[in-house]
Amino acid sequence: MNVMKPLAVAVLAAISSTTWAAGSTATTSQTGEGNTANTVQSNVNDSVANVDQTGDFNNADVTQSNSLNMMTADIDTTGNDNNAVINQDDSWFATATIEQVGNENLAGINQVNISDNTGASIQQIGNTQQSEAFINQSSALASNASIVQNASTDAFASINQTNDANQADITQNAVLSSDATIDQSGFGNAASILQDDSWFATATVDQSGNNNTASISQVAISDYATAAINQTGDSNNGLISQDSAWSADAVINQSGINGDADIIQDDSHFSYAEVNQSGADHVALVNQGLGNRNDAYVNQTGANNSAEVDQSGSDNLATVDQSAADNTAIAHSHGGNGIIDIDQTADLNYANVEQTAGAEYGIATIAQSGVDNDALIVQAGVGASGNENVATILQEATLDSATILQAGGGGNNAFIHQY
Repeated sequence: MNVMKPLAVAVLAAISSTTWAAGSTATTSQTGEGNTANTVQSNVNDSVANVDQTGDFNNADVTQSNSLNMMTADIDTTGNDNNAVINQDDSWFATATIEQVGNENLAGINQVNISDNTGASIQQIGNTQQSEAFINQSSALASNASIVQNASTDAFASINQTNDANQADITQNAVLSSDATIDQSGFGNAASILQDDSWFATATVDQSGNNNTASISQVAISDYATAAINQTGDSNNGLISQDSAWSADAVINQSGINGDADIIQDDSHFSYAEVNQSGADHVALVNQGLGNRNDAYVNQTGANNSAEVDQSGSDNLATVDQSAADNTAIAHSHGGNGIIDIDQTADLNYANVEQTAGAEYGIATIAQSGVDNDALIVQAGVGASGNENVATILQEATLDSATILQAGGGGNNAFIHQY
């Protein structure tokens, strides 16, 4: 019987431990008082963790565990009362970076079991007060998440990626009480939120389907503007642009497949736009630029419907409902105080409404069912409350066509009824 001496056992254990944890490096540098740094690397190989804290009463925690491949974690904190947490558990080739320059920032990155080839980056830069950022990635192969908050006050950003191959990006610059949230639980989704100098702005992207793309942009001075994109279907594209849009609200809901929805509220104040798409292959565009206090609603079910709403005037209301297939609706209100209602419940319908520039108090309604219907309403008059221009087209047959043109002052009324 061979009996190893205690010294030989100790040397063998040291060699085995060194082989398992080879290439691991941990560095902690603290300047100031009241700082706390905790770094734990367990059963890792080629792992690097760096913590650098310059101010006072900062706290940093790095934990890397159970991966034979490369992990990298970096925490940089300059200022006071900052807190940063990085946890990477069995996250192969994971990279997490937190940089906080300012005071009272809080950042967290969690890349838990099997977040292969991932990366996460949080930057909170500027003399900020109370910024928060959270990133969580699980089972997210080749995923990437990034949060940037600059010179913000009470800003909050959160990214959650649960499944594989999702991408997310949040940027908030010079904002005050801004809020941005991205939640992705599907596969192959991409989300982007940009809020630049947007006071009290909120933006939310929720993607539970697959291969969806969502983009929200709130730039310049979009005070009190809110935007939300919810995608539960597959291969949808949603875009919301709010530039210098005070108190503007926009919502996109996509539960079908291959839907495309764009809402533009540039220089539009106190306006609301909502697009709901279910079914397949829908296209919707709502443009509320250069107008104020406009409301637009687009509801699309069925398949292959197209809707365009353009409100460049003020105090307009447009509603487009498409519940069949291969329909086209165009609703333009270039004047003010106009009401447009388009309802298409059958296939292959076409509707076009023009309440042109300078027009006031125009009321237009188009309802079509059947096949191959065509309707056009143009109102260019200047009406008033109680003296509106009214045009109504109702068609419920096949191969119909109706046209209404009204020009002049107010009080015009036209009615076409084909059944």
